[in-house]
Amino acid sequence: MWRGLPLVLAATALCLPAQVLADEASPSEWLERMTTSLHAESYQGTFVLQRDDRIDTIRVVHVAEDGGYRERLETLTGAEREILRSVDRLSAIKGARGASGDGAQSPLGPAGAPVSLLQEHDLYSLDIQGLDRVAGYPCTLILARARDALRYSHRYCLHMDSALPLLSELYDPKGKLLERLAFTDLELSGEIAESELEPTTDQAEHIEVRADRGHKKPQWDDDNGLGGWKFGELPPGFQAVAATERSLGNGDEISRHFVLSDGLASVSVYVEPADGEKSFEGTTRAGATHAAARVMAGHQVTAVGDVPHVTVQQVLDAVYYQGAAGD
Repeated sequence: MWRGLPLVLAATALCLPAQVLADEASPSEWLERMTTSLHAESYQGTFVLQRDDRIDTIRVVHVAEDGGYRERLETLTGAEREILRSVDRLSAIKGARGASGDGAQSPLGPAGAPVSLLQEHDLYSLDIQGLDRVAGYPCTLILARARDALRYSHRYCLHMDSALPLLSELYDPKGKLLERLAFTDLELSGEIAESELEPTTDQAEHIEVRADRGHKKPQWDDDNGLGGWKFGELPPGFQAVAATERSLGNGDEISRHFVLSDGLASVSVYVEPADGEKSFEGTTRAGATHAAARVMAGHQVTAVGDVPHVTVQQVLDAVYYQGAAGD
């Protein structure tokens, strides 16, 4: 149905060695390995992030530990920015990445997703396109072509040994490249000095994502949702995979964060007490990332993700409040 992807994607395999062995892993198995590698591999290097006409170069130090990870990211072009992020095992598996200090979702670094959800639908066509080299490493090209307009097509080049994504790209339904992340140099390392994770400036942003910290309930239930917040009909293929809630200020107010995914694409939903004049309703876009927000039941509700605008809007429209148990 979706024939708009550039011919270069379909032709890639023709200009690369056809080293596809009979016992080679399937595309879905490669994607499963990719998710595991993001939590299990430690590495440091430099990657280029292209969004629309903007290109940023970013230095990353990433240390895997206890199923989660810690990392330090530093921009080398444009405005100076340094991010220190710590994500625990459960949050990493579910694809939660946290928000930056200004409330926006941080796009820096390869992102994980619960790719096991791909077994529950056929909304992507998965293909192995051949071999390539990125940052000096041989890698396998995997194309996940979206079958509808509610999600983007994804292309990855996965390290032959570890399946770490050395290249990741997002294409809209018409085949336009929306975002590309590619390593230019990379060192896969089992041990990285603790000093490499220390901030280099006082302005460094700290992001901590802990599924086991601040929870009132580790899961929501069908009757009450999470604190009375629930989802109606979601876009096809998407389902809620994680939820957290935290106390704010003196503990009287609660901030909630939901992660929804179709196995590759993820959408975060933030529910926070509305702050009068600072409340926002409407939509925004940055590269492949769309966000939609509205105020309901005295709360600011925001949906944000690397998905088309129509998808975040449908997710936002699916959020409703029925009142917490005991209200």
